[in-house]
Amino acid sequence: MERTSTHVAQALGHLAIRQGADVRFTKTSRVLAELAGGHADRTWDKRMRELVRPDALILDDFAMCRLTAAQADDLCELVSERQGRSLIITSNRAPSDWYPLFPNPSSPNRSWTG
Repeated sequence: MERTSTHVAQALGHLAIRQGADVRFTKTSRVLAELAGGHADRTWDKRMRELVRPDALILDDFAMCRLTAAQADDLCELVSERQGRSLIITSNRAPSDWYPLFPNPSSPNRSWTG
């Protein structure tokens, strides 16, 4: 599997850290599982704040599988809450291939893909 996008994202994160930024790198699936756990134990707001807090958030391996409605909502909320803060998303799929992975294809904002 091609990992170039992951390496580039890690390099950008490392550069940001060297310049004093707080950076978090994680798999997209882990973020979605973390937020789902927050729904279950009523710590969703706290978990979301932790994801919004870093200067840069790197979500690796986005669009690996179809999203549930709850995952799509959580992801859209995360992107919205991070507005004005750096967000890097890596994927082995073209952005145009992301739309069918959302339960409501209008969910992902077209601005995500430029």
